[in-house]
Amino acid sequence: MELEYRVGDDWFDRSYELVNSEEALESFDDPTLDQLREGSRKHGDSLDRLDLWQAGLLCAECSDAINGRFAASPEGDLLCWECASQTEEQEKSGISVNTDPTKAIISESRLYKKSLCDYVINVATGCRHGCKFCYVPTTPAIENRDEMLNEQAGVEDPQGDWGSYLLYRDDLPERLGNELENTDEDDWETTDRGRGVVMLSSGTDCYQDRRAAQITRGCVAELVKHDRPVRILTRSPAVTRDLDLFKEAGDLVTVGSSIPSLDAPLVRAMEPNAPPPMARWEALDTLSRAGVRVFVSMSPTYPTMDEDDLWELLTYLKALDPEVIFHEPINPRGKNFQMCLEAAEELGDERLAEELQNLQDKDYWVQYALEQISLVQALSDEIGGLQIHSWPDRELLKETLGPLRSRLKEMRRSVSPESFSAEVEETKQKGSMTNIKEFL
Repeated sequence: MELEYRVGDDWFDRSYELVNSEEALESFDDPTLDQLREGSRKHGDSLDRLDLWQAGLLCAECSDAINGRFAASPEGDLLCWECASQTEEQEKSGISVNTDPTKAIISESRLYKKSLCDYVINVATGCRHGCKFCYVPTTPAIENRDEMLNEQAGVEDPQGDWGSYLLYRDDLPERLGNELENTDEDDWETTDRGRGVVMLSSGTDCYQDRRAAQITRGCVAELVKHDRPVRILTRSPAVTRDLDLFKEAGDLVTVGSSIPSLDAPLVRAMEPNAPPPMARWEALDTLSRAGVRVFVSMSPTYPTMDEDDLWELLTYLKALDPEVIFHEPINPRGKNFQMCLEAAEELGDERLAEELQNLQDKDYWVQYALEQISLVQALSDEIGGLQIHSWPDRELLKETLGPLRSRLKEMRRSVSPESFSAEVEETKQKGSMTNIKEFL
């Protein structure tokens, strides 16, 4: 599938057609990026991504040919990189949107320690969901870019303003495709726990809106074409739009969502702009029923979740037939925890606010975290058919001794049970499933 153009009365007068080897598929006059990406998704094969480099497209501002890096205006008009770099942010639905000028394409990640990936791709900087507990604003990727965030989106407080700004990386599929073509297989990092997996996304939701989803589809298509294993994590039901791509990818792709609780008011308070938990469950159910491998991030779980709450949640998750459920209790570190406490107070949930307040006492938190990890493991054993990958915080190791500490270390070193290759027999590693109750 290609984009062909015809020149009219002058060089700037162009019409475009999306074509395959047999016929014209769709015609455009002054196409927006959205029109081109959606046309590609609608008419192309799953892995047949429309490459917009050197396709005869012109910048909507200066009319120069787009032969290299590009972006789009908040309205979706295609811009050359020079014009995109000069575009001011605009507010759309309460979010400041603009272009992310970073040169980053794909980055090595220490998330292999959680058995998640060796590489990450973030399709944007910022996130619409505005989750109160999110650690991303405290990472170097945000903290070291204060000046850029202020220039591109008027951000004064990256943590406090989290959820109100979003900078897109529109040409990421084109740049990633070029990067993968020029990457030697021997240079691809593959650790025991990361297994060479690329995660979309660790710092933003890769399906949070249509524009982010379009970037994501192009990146996943490139990764699959180059036989790179992919983990997708999103809270958005829009992930089902790429069902065809995931089915074509087979065991190279696993798709997950964060479902920490089925208590919709609680989740809405902590994740104010994210879809409700049952909408996420329904999206994963759709994918699972279609044969796509799914996983769940059950984190962070909250101190007010009792045995009945966790039992209900785990039984719902079992119905998805997930490859694995990653579990992590909430921890009380950083400014983001204070935002969680404020959200509980604004919700009017006095019990939750009191429990979160109590977690700031280290001994109280250690006891809570150990007990909740143990309870989740015990319930999963009772329900049966679940693979729980518990992740004990490093502070728990510092506060424990002897066999309990050894068991927690074992959990942190364990590998999640997924297989990312059809040729490799799946192994269910039980290290993270061993209950710690006997040591408490």
